[in-house]
Amino acid sequence: MLAEVLGGINCVKASVLTPYYHTVDFECILDKRKKPLPYGGHKIALGKLPEMHWESNTQIVESRLPPEAERIALEFLDLRAFCRNIPHLKGKSAMKKRHLEILGYRVIQIPHFEWNSMTMSTKDARMDYLRERIFGDGKS
Repeated sequence: MLAEVLGGINCVKASVLTPYYHTVDFECILDKRKKPLPYGGHKIALGKLPEMHWESNTQIVESRLPPEAERIALEFLDLRAFCRNIPHLKGKSAMKKRHLEILGYRVIQIPHFEWNSMTMSTKDARMDYLRERIFGDGKS
């Protein structure tokens, strides 16, 4: 469904590992006009990230983005990411979001109670929701 919203399977990556060793559910890149960029369309380099201290045997896959492009991390949050009986985010999920923002991601977190609600029971409603969250200027 996310590939349909972004215009193809080559515009989205699943299960991306970050330098903080967090796994991102889905990652995509938008150019300055909010158009998805395919992952074959920009240079990928292996090596250490600048100004970060890593052991000599650690290699990180880093991609150089075109100017004014933004990297988006899309996270689907399940029941364990929230406090019991209230929709308040737990510390682990909040810390992960902060770490991703430090790395330059725009983080979109989709709570299970929104994704599984009655208003999004159809495929079209879910696709509209994803379009709004990714391409719109709404909250993350």
